[in-house]
Amino acid sequence: MADPAIALLPYGGLLGAALAQMPLDDLHWPLGRPDRLAQGTVRDLAATDHLIVYPKTAMHFQLRWDTAAQVSIMVVEPAGIHARHLRLLRWTYRRFYRVLTHNDALLAAIPNGIMHPFGTTWVPDHARLNIDKARNMSLIASAKRDTTGHLLRHEMVDLVQAKGLDVDILGRGYAPFADKSDGLGPYRFSVVIENIRERNYFTEKIVDAVLCETVPIYWGCPNIGDFFDTSGMILCDTSDQMAAAIQSANAAGYATFAPGLRAAKPQAVHWADLEGRAARAIRDSL
Repeated sequence: MADPAIALLPYGGLLGAALAQMPLDDLHWPLGRPDRLAQGTVRDLAATDHLIVYPKTAMHFQLRWDTAAQVSIMVVEPAGIHARHLRLLRWTYRRFYRVLTHNDALLAAIPNGIMHPFGTTWVPDHARLNIDKARNMSLIASAKRDTTGHLLRHEMVDLVQAKGLDVDILGRGYAPFADKSDGLGPYRFSVVIENIRERNYFTEKIVDAVLCETVPIYWGCPNIGDFFDTSGMILCDTSDQMAAAIQSANAAGYATFAPGLRAAKPQAVHWADLEGRAARAIRDSL
C-alpha cells in the first residue's frame, strides 16, 4: 500500500473488541490521515497500517487485539513507574512491531527497540510568548515529597526562604499560576529539577525552560548533553552545586548563557513533540 497510515491511540486507550468500533476521528494523526481513512473505525485499518499505543498490562497477554494494523508500544515513563512493562517486554516484544523506549537495558535486550525519550511540553504556544526577562529566578514546586526530585525541590525552597534570595517560589502549595509559561517566560533563571534522575529520561521541565529562553539550573537526566546543547544551562549533580548556582545567578550572567539557550531551542522544539517523533520513528523504520 502506497500510503500506510500511522496513528496513535490516545493515552489510556485499550486494545480489544471495543477498539475495533472506535471512530478513526478519535485517534491522533501526527503525520496526517490518508484519504482512504477519512471516515470509519479502527476496524478499517489495514495490515500495512500502524497503530502506536501507550502501555497497558493487558496488552502483553491478550489473545486478540481486534485490529489488523501493526501495533507498536511506547514506554516512556521512568523505570520506577513502568518497571512491569520493561520486564514483560523482554518476552512480549515479539507482539509489537516496534518498542519505543528510552531504557538502555531494554533496547539492548530486544531486536525491535527504538530510542525514544519522553520530552514533551506544557507551553505549546511558545512561539508567541513574551519572554522579556524582567525577573531573576523562579522555582516551581508542588507539595509532593515522594521522590528524590521532590525532596530536592523542597530543600531548595527552604534555602531560598532562609536566605531571602531573589527567587519566586511558584506552584501548588506555594503560589499557583495559570499557565506554565507564567513561571518561566519572565525569568532569567529557573530551578529545574526532574522527579527522578535516570539516563535518557527528561521531561517538559527542561524542554519548557529552553523554549522560554530561561536558563535552567538543572538536576535530572545525567546525560542531558546527548540531547541538548548544554552551554545555556547550569548542570548540577548535588544539592550543594544547586545551592551555589542559585545564589550566584545574576542578570550579567544570563547574557553569557543566552547564546547557548538559543542554540538549544530547535532541539527543545524537537523533543517537545512526543507523538510526532513516535510516528516519524515508525515511518522511518518501514
